[in-house]
Amino acid sequence: MVNRILATKRLFVAADIDDATKAQIEIISRSLGDAIGSRTRASWVRADRMHLTLQFFAAADAALEERIMAALGGALDAHAFDLSFDGLGFFPERGSPRVLWLGIRNGEAELRRVQQIVRERLALPPEPFTPHLTLARFRERVSRGALGEIADFRARAGPSRIDRVTLYESRLSPGGPIYFRLAEAPLGL
Repeated sequence: MVNRILATKRLFVAADIDDATKAQIEIISRSLGDAIGSRTRASWVRADRMHLTLQFFAAADAALEERIMAALGGALDAHAFDLSFDGLGFFPERGSPRVLWLGIRNGEAELRRVQQIVRERLALPPEPFTPHLTLARFRERVSRGALGEIADFRARAGPSRIDRVTLYESRLSPGGPIYFRLAEAPLGL
């Protein structure tokens, strides 16, 4: 009997933000990078890779990919909406931060609803969801105290019109992930 290794992909469903908002966030990221300086090594998310992840699948096989594509085959029962950003946060909430993120100021309830619709279409059980846009991932342990001066940093961007969700494949490379658009579903109400 021949062992068969099933090929899996890293897939995610996301809400995209417009280029003007990405440019605003890129300026915020540069300013934060300057403020943090060399105290910690961080990988900053490039503007062309910025998105709001609604659902991530670390190892999706062909059957799951097909199921996701079918779930996104029609318009979602949600209105298009404007979303704006404000405030910074870290994951995890306690201990050494690993991720620096930008929070949602307006449009959070609508984004949560879109995420819920995607999960319902995929027959996934509800799970906690913290809407955010990842700005950086820390590559080494860093104390919260070392990042304290950015706590009061003004980080506002947007608004950006959210009118669809997109299924992406993420392929890892030495230069960071490369995203391939596989499908889209408009917000249809």
